[in-house]
Amino acid sequence: MIHWQDKTRFHIGSTAFRCYDWVFGSQPSTAQEYFLQKDAAMVRDYLELVQRLKPRQIVELGIWQGGSCVFFNELCRPQKMVAMELSTEPVPALEHYLCHSAHGHSLSTFYGIDQADNTALTGIISAEFGNTPLDLVVDDASHFVAETRSSFNVLFPRLRPGGAYVIEDWAWAHDPVDDPQGAVDLYPDKEPLSRLVFEFILAAGSTQGIIQHIEVDRHRVTAYRGDAEIPQADFDISQLCLKRGKAMLAQHPPGGA
Repeated sequence: MIHWQDKTRFHIGSTAFRCYDWVFGSQPSTAQEYFLQKDAAMVRDYLELVQRLKPRQIVELGIWQGGSCVFFNELCRPQKMVAMELSTEPVPALEHYLCHSAHGHSLSTFYGIDQADNTALTGIISAEFGNTPLDLVVDDASHFVAETRSSFNVLFPRLRPGGAYVIEDWAWAHDPVDDPQGAVDLYPDKEPLSRLVFEFILAAGSTQGIIQHIEVDRHRVTAYRGDAEIPQADFDISQLCLKRGKAMLAQHPPGGA
C-alpha cells in the first residue's frame, strides 16, 4: 500500500509523496511529488488508523500544499472526500491531480472557507454527502480554539458511530521544538488548543455514548464518536461536562494566561 523509497519519500501506487523532515523543512508540492506537513511516524500512524477505520466518506480542513488531500485520497480510495481551505488561491499541484489522476474524481476542494463559518460548512457537507454519515474528519486548519471547536461542533455529530475526528498539532503551545521558550512566544494572544483536548476528556467522562474514546499523542488528538443520538443544531462540546469539570475550566478562562 505504502512503498517507502527512503526515510522521507514514498509512493502509493504511482503517486509520489515526500513527508516532513526537520532537516529540509517544508517544500512545495509538485505534480511529480506531493508534500506532506507530516513526518514519517505520522504517515505510519495514519496508515494504521485507516486500516482499522476503512473510511469511505472523508472531510479534511486545511489544504495548504495539497499533499495531505492527495495522500488520504490515494490511501483510502474513498467514495467521497471533501477538503476545505481558508486561502482563496487553488494549489496548482492539487489542481493537476484533480484533473489528471485516475482517482481525482472522488476529491472535491473548496477554497475561501473559514472553518468557523458554520453556515458554509453545513451547506458544503449537506450538498456533498447528503444524509450519508462521515467516517473520518481531519482538522489541520487554524489550530485555534474557537475556530477548531466551531467546526468540531458542526462535523462531529455527522460522524457515524465509531467514526474518527482527528485534530492535528494540538500541542503547539507546549512543544519546545528547538527552543523551550519558543512555545511560550508562539501566538501569545491565543489560547492553547489543549483546552479543547480537556473539553473532550471531560465530555467523555460526563456523558454516555457521545465520545466513545480518545487517543492523544504529541501530534494529534483523535475523538471517536459513540452511538448516542447527537442533535446537530445545538451541539457544543464545551457545554457537555458537569459542574466540577466546568469549575476546572473556569479557573483558566478563554484568553487567560
